[in-house]
Amino acid sequence: MLRTGRWLPATAVLVLTGVVGLSHAPVASSAADTFADYSGPGAIGVTRRPQPGPCPESVVPDAVQPVEIRGPQGVRIAIETAAGWSPLQAAPLRRGLVVGRAYRLRVAGIPGREGEEVYPSIRVLAKLVVPPGMAWRFPVEITIDGDDLAAAIGGGHVRRVVYASCESEGRDVVPASWFDVAPGDDPLEVARTLGDPVAEIVIGNRIPAPEIGP
Repeated sequence: MLRTGRWLPATAVLVLTGVVGLSHAPVASSAADTFADYSGPGAIGVTRRPQPGPCPESVVPDAVQPVEIRGPQGVRIAIETAAGWSPLQAAPLRRGLVVGRAYRLRVAGIPGREGEEVYPSIRVLAKLVVPPGMAWRFPVEITIDGDDLAAAIGGGHVRRVVYASCESEGRDVVPASWFDVAPGDDPLEVARTLGDPVAEIVIGNRIPAPEIGP
């Protein structure tokens, strides 16, 4: 199965608007004015507690790609790290993954399949090129459909490839956001003919596969 990356940014235009300040009546100087006039840049802010906000670009290494993993309502997802399994949390799960490395997921809380779990493997194939400072705003989106989970629980094997279309203004090959390849075709090779593959996920393991790890 192939999934198109229609969420990728095509072109970002930043518009800077200059504001001309109006003259005001002079005011008496204060201790704050004196401190701001003679201290270095950031001297005031450094004394304050950090404020919540967007994850800065500086914390995203070149080899790491932000990923958002989605699933059906009620699904909980964990990812295996060097320290072990992360806690299960409601989808979507956001993590920064190393490009080219395989990771194992743990999917629980499957609707209609209480008590059963599947362990897909996921791999980021390429890092997206986005405007500076916006890597976490445009993660690679990977959706695990309910049909995929049902197929895995029933012994099936599902492989999805997410790709970024070469024609950002063009329509998808089909109206849906994914389509099946012909029997015998390699989804990765088909994706290369349509755009740039950025991630793949294999769903089918009912128990963790020991040969796959971070």
